[in-house]
Amino acid sequence: MRNLSLFDVLVGYFTLDRVDPTSIDRSYFDKFSEHDKIRHSIIENLTRILQTRQGSVQHLPDFGLPDIMQEYMNAGYTFDPLRKTIKETILKYEPRLAKVRVEDPKFDKDNFRVFFKIVATIKDFPATEILLTEFSTTGWTKVTFERDSR
Repeated sequence: MRNLSLFDVLVGYFTLDRVDPTSIDRSYFDKFSEHDKIRHSIIENLTRILQTRQGSVQHLPDFGLPDIMQEYMNAGYTFDPLRKTIKETILKYEPRLAKVRVEDPKFDKDNFRVFFKIVATIKDFPATEILLTEFSTTGWTKVTFERDSR
């Protein structure tokens, strides 16, 4: 349980698993290895962080990200400042990750979606991990580990 976030422990299951909460018992987390627990927990936390609009959490005004499209336009149609913001936000609010690098994004102008690749290490498991993120203009955010997205 040491690899779980406080939110995971309080809720009692991984909310992105889309399970019926009434069917969950105390052994829910026992079916996961420690490595899988931390990976699931990081995905859940990053999804919450990256889909939260910066300024919407009153007691943590820098939690989340600014409006991505607005930042893109304000920066002269480049994602460089946003890449820096994503990295800083992850380092501040996901302390289980280190050596975070946000690579150049791919922008799908037809569907108004932007994809960032985040390369990082999990502190307890120092192998390099690649996270794939997808943002849409509707506020939808998806985060997966690259090897899980195949």
